[in-house]
Amino acid sequence: NEELLVRRMYVVACNVTDEKKINSSDNFVQMNLFSDYGEIQEKENNIQKNREKERKIQQAMIDMKKKYGKNAVLKGMNLLEGGTAIERNGQIGGHKA
Repeated sequence: NEELLVRRMYVVACNVTDEKKINSSDNFVQMNLFSDYGEIQEKENNIQKNREKERKIQQAMIDMKKKYGKNAVLKGMNLLEGGTAIERNGQIGGHKA
């Protein structure tokens, strides 16, 4: 349509991997004499625990939104006078339709 300003729009996702493959530790590391591999392993374990904790929090929020609606979980700033999240959650795609 010649009247439209944008004729085509593309969405591209690069380097998309399965979450299970990210969590597996099949990565190879060049070893040396000056690294403390116990400390490195401990850091990797902490990162893994933090990822799992964040995943559980996100899943709990998704479950609450499914059960109680989009406005069940909001940031505090959305309750201020200029906040728009509650209004936009009632719209189709965030736009007035």
